[in-house]
Amino acid sequence: MPDATDNLTIDPRLLQRLKGVELRSRFLVRGLYENRHRTKDFGASNEFVEHKSYQQGDEIRTIDWRAFARTKRLYVKRFEMEANMKVHLLLDTSASMQVPASDGRLSKLDLAATIAGAIAMMAADQQDSPGLFCIGDQIDEAIPACQGKRHLALLFQHLGRPPGKGGGDFGALAWDAMQRIGRKGVTVVLTDALDDFEPLFETLKGLVVREQDVILLQIMDEDELTFPFDVMTEFRHPESGQRIMGDPMQLRADYLERLEAHQNELRTFCDQHGIDYLRIHNGDDLITLLSSHFLHRLARGGARC
Repeated sequence: MPDATDNLTIDPRLLQRLKGVELRSRFLVRGLYENRHRTKDFGASNEFVEHKSYQQGDEIRTIDWRAFARTKRLYVKRFEMEANMKVHLLLDTSASMQVPASDGRLSKLDLAATIAGAIAMMAADQQDSPGLFCIGDQIDEAIPACQGKRHLALLFQHLGRPPGKGGGDFGALAWDAMQRIGRKGVTVVLTDALDDFEPLFETLKGLVVREQDVILLQIMDEDELTFPFDVMTEFRHPESGQRIMGDPMQLRADYLERLEAHQNELRTFCDQHGIDYLRIHNGDDLITLLSSHFLHRLARGGARC
């Protein structure tokens, strides 16, 4: 596997903690040895499942002639199909994700790109196929899910400098990206989820209908959660440009109350729809939090059911 490139730097300790942790989908029956996946679909494989009566249109090569010799009836063999899982990364690259953080911390976008890179490497390590959508004020990049070292290097290159600007319509644009995603896989959505919930919720429900195992990683700045300001401050919306001058001491209580209600609505939705949810901010211990989450997810066999 390629190392973290000059464009994207991932702490080797994080990669080591995630090494060997399998990404699973609850819509794939079970993981196979050597990081393969077995689906409920039937196809070409060396794993025999059952016979079924021959019907016009079945391939002649699947007829079991030994069974015909015994029973004088035509049966075809059905096998369980092995497949590589596709792991799609939907990365919010809007202006609200790009706001520089204080105290030398990563911006939300840098943090999200780092996490996306680590998950892409997890998928590649288990011979699965990661893909990437960068979504700002449009779908700025759409890299189909694929295998291989070159493909992983391409993802790292784009995650090092993810394209995108503007924003405010992540949920609606993610719906457009969803149309390019097939069935039965894992979709990881990385966003601050601070826009209107309705289009985002519709997209998440659409992914679940497509039997995508959805992981929603809400990426936040620690200052957004703690509101540490204590002097007269001008607050500017990075996407709309709207500005508010105010005393943080007067704004804090109302802001934190509204934020808590927003977070509770998001968690409740995810719980109700079987979506795997984790909030991460740029002051968290990323190595411990992310590795613990995926280990816990693996132990419970995928996302919430």
